[in-house]
This record gives sequence, structure tokens and C-alpha cells, in this order.
Amino acid sequence: MRLLPKANPLYEKIPALKVVLPEVLNKLAKGGFSGYLRHTDTDFEADCIFVKGVLICASACEGEKERTGFEALALIFDKILTSGGEIDIYRMTADLAVCAHALLLGGKLLNGSEVRQIDIKETLTQLRNQGLNGVVRFYTAQRSAMIFYKDGQPIGYYHDEAKAVEASPEESRKVAALPGALVDICSTKPMEELTRYDLLKMVNLDKLWEAAQARQTAPASEDAPLERKGAKAGLDEERLQALVEDLKEIAAAYLSKEGRMAVEKGLQQAGGSRVLFEDEKSGIFIDLLESEARRIDGNARIDEMIDLMKSEIAGRLAV
Repeated sequence: MRLLPKANPLYEKIPALKVVLPEVLNKLAKGGFSGYLRHTDTDFEADCIFVKGVLICASACEGEKERTGFEALALIFDKILTSGGEIDIYRMTADLAVCAHALLLGGKLLNGSEVRQIDIKETLTQLRNQGLNGVVRFYTAQRSAMIFYKDGQPIGYYHDEAKAVEASPEESRKVAALPGALVDICSTKPMEELTRYDLLKMVNLDKLWEAAQARQTAPASEDAPLERKGAKAGLDEERLQALVEDLKEIAAAYLSKEGRMAVEKGLQQAGGSRVLFEDEKSGIFIDLLESEARRIDGNARIDEMIDLMKSEIAGRLAV
């Protein structure tokens, strides 16, 4: 179960089949929304977090399968069209939305450590000195409480029985003092860095949605893989070049100018841009690109970049 605060609901329990999700996401962006949209279904949870209208991340979890970025959006679309589920939308301040990102996809400074074995006072002092942007979460099997931080300073408190983000740390202290209480510390980048990456500017939501609709209406037969290959082979050069340009733009978002060059180099080594039509050769290109990307900048979010590219290839060539 994901643990994002459920304060300030904008909408709750909206049947997902009654909305066109790309339209909803675009409207939230145009409205400068801060907060998150959640889609839930049986054994499935997904969240899209906005900061001032910028979609800073999308994450989806189905059983043990977790996806982020383009792949998460594609999985959400597929799930809605397959079985529906529900949509909830919760408002937040921009600073709290950054903290939500830390909970969802941030780094873990502590992960399931026992509170009684830690000098909490000293730990919180260190977080202040380090200028933490993120969340300290205390929890047991029955209770959970969080402290939200911006630049090392607490900006709010939330617990599992709260209906709003609070100004008092009292409940957090109570949960931290419970027998067997554990603590997580989740961190993320400052807002200015997170909002440089807008997923909505890197993905064609309408195309992803159309691709998901096409997958739902495609005939389920043993010949389907051959039919898909035939469709790929029939795509014209203009569409192929558009895909290549999209891959270059994604790479540039993570690796600057060298990212575009890495895509060109990877395609050349793999046999040219038409390898994207073939699953096996496309996989070779992705492996070559990933290796080159890690050489360029091992600290960049390479895994996320590769996931976005795989989804872009699948989405572009599915229609």
C-alpha cells in the first residue's frame, strides 16, 4: 500500500472508465496543479505527482511489477481500459508534492531501521544540516506517522488517522515511541531540479492512449505477433525518423547533447534505425545505448531513461 497523504481531496472514487485520463492529466497540468492523481484497482496502484503543473513522475505497481515514467503511464492506460478501477485526486502545496516524490521514488537514507537503536535527536540534527528535502516516517504494523522536510526544516506532519497535514509533531513522537517502531528517511532533489523534467512534455499521451486502445481491440490469435511485425514493416520512413528524434530528445533530457550523439552511435552500431522494427535488434540497440549512457554519466537516472525509451518505442510502433 502506497503511503502518500490523503489530505485535501479534489475528487475521490471516480470510476476510471468514466474519464479519458490523458485529458485529465493535461487539464491538471494547464491548471498549475500541485498534488497527485492515484489510480487503484485489484492488486494495482499507480500515482502521478504534479508540482505547479509539471508532471514530475509517474509510478505504477502491479503485484511485484513496478514501472515508472512512460512505462507506468502505458500500464495505467492498459489497466483502465482492461478493468476500470478508481481515480482519486489530492491537492497539496508544491513543497509537500516534492515530499510525496521522496516517498514514492526518492532515495532511502534509512530503510526500516529500529528507532530504539538510533539517536533520533542527532539524526534529525544531521538532516537539518544536510538540508533534507523529503520525509521521515515512523511506523509499526498498526501505525504510521510522517514528518515532511524542506531544506532541512519540518514543514508539516501527517499520520494514518489524520484528515489533514498538521502543524504539531505530537503524533509523530507517539508513533516513534511505540514498541518495535521503525523509521525510514526518504530524500529527493530540490523542487527546482525536479521540475526541469516534465513527463508530459516528453510523451504523447494521446498516442499512448490510442496504443492502449488498439491493444484492447487487437484480435487474440496465434497469428497476432506476425500481424504486428507486418504492421511494423509497413511503417514509412517519416514515422521512423520521428521515433528516432523522440529517442534523441529523451536522451538529451538526461545526458544533454551527448545523449543525442549516444542514440545516433547506438543505432549505427546496431545496424541502423530500422532495427527498431525488430524486437531482438531493438534490444541490442537499447543495451548499447545503456552502456554508453553510463559511461557518459553514471550518476544520471539511466534506468528511468531506458524505461522511457522502451515505452516510446512500444507506443510509437503499436499504432
